[in-house]
Amino acid sequence: MASFHFSAQIIGRSKGRSALAAAAYRSASLLRDEGTGQEYDYRRRHGVVHSEVLLPDGAAPWLADRQKLWNYVQKIERRRDAQLCREFNLALPHELTDAERRELAQTFVRSAFVARGMVADLAIHAPTDNDLRNHHAHVMVTLRKATGQGLYRVKTREWNSDALLREWRGAWAALQNRYLERGLHPARVDHRTLAEQRADASRRGDHVAAAALERQPEIHVGPRAQNAARRGAAVPSQARQQNLRRPKDGTWRSSRAGEKRKRTVDYRRIDRGNRAAFNAQRGAHAASKMTRMVETTQRRNARLRRIEARTNQEIYAIKQALWELREASSRSAWQRLAPAHRQAREAYLARRFSHFQRRSQLLRLLLGRADRILAGLFQVHTHALRRSRILNERSLTLRGGATLRPAQRPGLKLRLWHED
Repeated sequence: MASFHFSAQIIGRSKGRSALAAAAYRSASLLRDEGTGQEYDYRRRHGVVHSEVLLPDGAAPWLADRQKLWNYVQKIERRRDAQLCREFNLALPHELTDAERRELAQTFVRSAFVARGMVADLAIHAPTDNDLRNHHAHVMVTLRKATGQGLYRVKTREWNSDALLREWRGAWAALQNRYLERGLHPARVDHRTLAEQRADASRRGDHVAAAALERQPEIHVGPRAQNAARRGAAVPSQARQQNLRRPKDGTWRSSRAGEKRKRTVDYRRIDRGNRAAFNAQRGAHAASKMTRMVETTQRRNARLRRIEARTNQEIYAIKQALWELREASSRSAWQRLAPAHRQAREAYLARRFSHFQRRSQLLRLLLGRADRILAGLFQVHTHALRRSRILNERSLTLRGGATLRPAQRPGLKLRLWHED
């Protein structure tokens, strides 16, 4: 099943990052920082199936050289807290072939970024041994428009808008679905939140899709925490500072706002200190909720079948009564009734027969629909149980109900505590 992922981040000096180091790692190449003389050599890195630099029309040809491009970016960005570039991380559908995934990524990058004047450094990565479906692409784009001489002297602030990011997310989902449909794959992706997708499915009357979306979103577990978990260690959650959103007009009233532009987010209160275990709890909750939904649907279906059985019994009894009224011998009790009474009785039985016939047809229609819903819920339930098992295996759980308690800093031994 294809999954949607589209994230954006800024690579800047304020966090001690380098555009050259990021580009070398993502493209598995050797890049040299002309300012410091430091070399970033990732040529031994595996999994990079394609990398290229895409230029807009009219851009200087030398910008296609990854070495010259990012050295030039780091040279013109003089501030010690300068934003160097923006990076996008895109999940690619594993249902497509390598050539189709490359064409998909190139088409989107050209239409979304390069067409606006950005220089885009694209790298497509193959999945690792941990998840063979994790095909993804990294796209590093410049924050300034490309010109015939290099990059424009002023950054393009319009590219920082949240509305444009939402537009990119929607365009990426639509393009993926177009390629999946062209390849006759049933999978589809959706960039909207689970709540929005669930509301839309309910409006369409798709109860199975609405039930599948009746879950809470999982918290992202980064590569650092995943690698630590594979080694038997745990990365503790911390309180981090995040930048606040800009005002609606896109500008700050004062450049001296300082810490007023930031907020502190205590992730220890969100994920209880361990993201993998928190996701496992959410997965178990979703599976339990789906189990209750399946059991409730089964009880409703059983009730409909009991009603259908009673309806069929009523239809059989009415048929017997009509046969006795019309075909019985003269010794029958019906024959001794007056003709008017017999006609009234026959009309009454005919009305009841017509009523129960319509009821039986409606019940068959409802039961057919209920069985289809139940079959879909069984598939969703199986998927929820499988997902819960995967999340539980990823969580840091030891034998005897003991879990790994995150160490306060690297190098400390992990302490164990037992749940009551």
